[in-house]
Formats: sequence, structure tokens, C-alpha cells
Amino acid sequence: MSSNEPSKISGNTKYYQGAAKETVGNTLGNEQMKAEGKAKKAEGEGEYKAAQVQGQAEGYKDKTTGGIKETAGKALGNEQMQGEGKIKKNAGEANKEINK
Repeated sequence: MSSNEPSKISGNTKYYQGAAKETVGNTLGNEQMKAEGKAKKAEGEGEYKAAQVQGQAEGYKDKTTGGIKETAGKALGNEQMQGEGKIKKNAGEANKEINK
């Protein structure tokens, strides 16, 4: 994963940093700090959701390509190909579920 790709960890970090800054701004009556905190929270939430969508898309892709490979392995009588396809299909399904 490159630094330009969305990340759940980075998204959560930004969200909680923003929440803390918003709380401090609210406590001190500093409207600018409060607004900056809200903006950081929104940025973090957006990044987290983008990472979820990306993970789901990868899960669908792996599930589909694994299913194709599994089916091809069955048709060709190639147990190794069939097994590899099943593993990839199951990993894709798990990735989809993790990123709901």
C-alpha cells in the first residue's frame, strides 16, 4: 500500500486527533480550534470509509477470480488449480466481510 492510498488506521488516527482538538477548542471556547477539529474528524472519517470501499472491491475481485480459477480447475481436472482458486475465493469473501 502506498502512502496515497486510504488507510483505516490513518483514518481512525485523524478522526480521534480531530475529536480531541474539537473537545479542547470547545472547552477553551476557541471556535477556530473547534472548527479545525471538526474538519480533521471529517477527513479521518472520509479516509476510513474510502479504505473500506477499497477493501470491499478487492474482496469482490478476489472472490470472483478465485471462483473462476476453482471452476477452471474442476473442468480441467486440476486439483491444485481448483484448491488455489478456492483459497483465493474464500480470502476474497473474508476481505469483503471485514470491510462491511
